[in-house]
Amino acid sequence: MTDVNETGMVINKRESIKSRLQRYFLFISLSIIFLMSIFSLVFFYNSTMKESTSVVRNKLLLADLFIQGKKSDISELAENLSSNRSVQLGIELESSIKVTEYIDSIDQNSNYRIGVFDVSGRQLTEINSKFVSERAVLDKAFAGHASMEPCFIDVSGIKTPAYVASSPVYYNDEIIGAVIVEFVFMENQSFFTELARNLDCELAIYSNSATVVSTGELIITEQLYKTVAYLGRTYEEISLRSSGLNEYKAILDSSGEPVAVIRVHMSSDPYIKVFMTAIVVYIILATIFTIIVIALVLRVSASILNPIELLLKNVNIVRNGDLSHEVILHVQDEIGRLGSAFNELRSQLNDKITTIQTMNQSLEETVQERTSRLNTLNDKMKHYLSPQLYASISGGERDVSVDKHYRKKLTVFFSDVVNFTATTESLEAEDLSTLLNSYLDTMAEIAQKYGGTIDKYVGDAVMVFFGDPEFTSDKDHAVRAVKMAMDMQERLITFREEWRSRGVENPFHVRMGINTGYCTIGNFGSETKMDYTIIGNNVNLAARFEAAAEPDSILMSPETYMLVRDEIECIVGGEFSLKGVSGTIKAYTPVKVKKSKVNVNFAKVTSRGEVLFPEKPVDLRLLSPSERKQLLLSVKTAFHDIAETSKGIAEKKAAKPKVVRQLDGDEGKAKKVPENKK
Repeated sequence: MTDVNETGMVINKRESIKSRLQRYFLFISLSIIFLMSIFSLVFFYNSTMKESTSVVRNKLLLADLFIQGKKSDISELAENLSSNRSVQLGIELESSIKVTEYIDSIDQNSNYRIGVFDVSGRQLTEINSKFVSERAVLDKAFAGHASMEPCFIDVSGIKTPAYVASSPVYYNDEIIGAVIVEFVFMENQSFFTELARNLDCELAIYSNSATVVSTGELIITEQLYKTVAYLGRTYEEISLRSSGLNEYKAILDSSGEPVAVIRVHMSSDPYIKVFMTAIVVYIILATIFTIIVIALVLRVSASILNPIELLLKNVNIVRNGDLSHEVILHVQDEIGRLGSAFNELRSQLNDKITTIQTMNQSLEETVQERTSRLNTLNDKMKHYLSPQLYASISGGERDVSVDKHYRKKLTVFFSDVVNFTATTESLEAEDLSTLLNSYLDTMAEIAQKYGGTIDKYVGDAVMVFFGDPEFTSDKDHAVRAVKMAMDMQERLITFREEWRSRGVENPFHVRMGINTGYCTIGNFGSETKMDYTIIGNNVNLAARFEAAAEPDSILMSPETYMLVRDEIECIVGGEFSLKGVSGTIKAYTPVKVKKSKVNVNFAKVTSRGEVLFPEKPVDLRLLSPSERKQLLLSVKTAFHDIAETSKGIAEKKAAKPKVVRQLDGDEGKAKKVPENKK
């Protein structure tokens, strides 16, 4: 969500100090509440698990004590029967009837099985069981050792675990038999039910993962049975879910082999109810505490942020330009001191802005004045430098230093007016100045048209070079230089006609020279006055070609010719012996640009009898034989057209009818009427 304050600034409310401070306070407070709740619940859960584990362990311990009591009972019963005189006399007399009657008389209210055997191993009682390890038990008793151990017995063909106690029977210090007492688990369901009721739990005994005794629907997996039976100690399954609280213990025989597993089971529902109650209580307390925290956060943040918002509102008023507005905060804390400091800053800023405005006004006037002077000076400086050099210096590409020079391949052009001294003697100074300035202005315009850099004017002489500061290619520089020279010569023909029409007796005739080669270029002179120019043998050679050229002609070096011959048609201008060059050197004269048509028509007569002359004169020396032939044809055609046109005009005048004017009807308009129809 966004909002716009008085200054038009877009404010993101989510990122405001108030919003962030409240979020941070709430986050910290709720985090503490959450962590404390988690810690408390985890602690209570662990305490619940620990208490439930302790309870189920104690119940298993008590169940084991009661079962151990049964072991003592049957062991004591076996010893008492073995020392009973009736049992001794029954064995001595070998009277199974008397022994059975006696045993039945003492076993009516007992849950035990009792058996009496003579020394030969014959059973004297009607006991309905066979011992799995009967011989071993009897052998111990016949050897004079009383024993009590868990083992498997055969009940109706089913192996079932039981506690078996044996004791030898003595008569006159001689062993005459043995008494065996059995406590069969599966036959004593009532005992285990009563035990489970007293312990307030459920109880089960397993043998080979099969349930022998169970007070509820308690089953055991084969894997779990093996784990408990061979673990040798108690095993726990503690869970607050549906499996509940379980404690297991194995019953081992004298050799350490498992006979049965006792299980004590308790429901986890009471503990779950307690835990859920604790969660509800924690949620209620956390909600109440959260509401209290939110209220405190809003109140505390408001006490901190309201002065800040008031300060910001006043600051925006000052920010909008009202430096006279005073910030007033009715707080004595750091924010109040901040408002006072802002007032001092506002006052100082108001004074300084007034001073700066005065200085700026004066500075703007000075800058405008100096800028105007610099612009005027720059406009004047442009006339003293070539456009390329001026742009290079003003753009910072050229360093004004006499120490930097470099070699570069350039095409150099020289031109000079023939017999300039004789021309100046026949003209007044004012006319000469006008004539010379017009000539140089035209030459400069053409040089700029072809991208040449005007190096200097030396009186009537002009020096132009191509290839610096802007470089394209050696061929392009040479072609543009030659085209420039040809354009200058054509323009001079027109100029001479104009000058003659103005009364100039000896108009300018110019010779030109062009050469291409490496030159040294840079600033030459002193630190106080310097000239950006080129020097070298190739510059002098261009001047030599210019001096050797005929008036109104162009001579170029072989190097230049090799670069332009594909685009410009040239002829050999002769061989010359130039100063500074050993032997003779061949020079070339450009004739025309290839693939361009030269207008060699002398004149043309239109259908209306008008005579059109060419716009610019044609130099006969530069025409090829075919072009000269075309020129002669155009002259002949022009004379023929003029004669025919003149004859036609005379005939029309002789046959022209007289025209009289008469009124046409009532309108009174005049119209032309031939004389023969009057």
